[in-house]
Amino acid sequence: MSSFRTREEPDGLVIMLDDAAGLNDFRSSAFRDMLYELVEAIETPRVAFNLSKVDYLSSSGVAILVGLKRRIDTKKGKLVLFATQPIVLDLLRIMKLTQYFTFADDEAQALASLRPVSTV
Repeated sequence: MSSFRTREEPDGLVIMLDDAAGLNDFRSSAFRDMLYELVEAIETPRVAFNLSKVDYLSSSGVAILVGLKRRIDTKKGKLVLFATQPIVLDLLRIMKLTQYFTFADDEAQALASLRPVSTV
């Protein structure tokens, strides 16, 4: 049983959490493994991750997000976190992770930032 849903959009994959507990649960690796396998199966993953349901981020949650970004970066993809609650954004700012992650206010902005840059 997964605690997230996905939706394929023309600009990338949208991940929506059904329950934020999966992100913060250090006892179960099922959520993390499913998330990592999802992006590893995509050649060049472009992912918009909806964090609107996350009002608390544990060290396990931070580790999962960092691990997800590392896997996406390795495949020359892009991860955008969107709808991040202020308390979670403050925590990431204190940890200096706002310099590591890309953020968007909403899904439309996140998907727009995933579009490949034209070289013409």
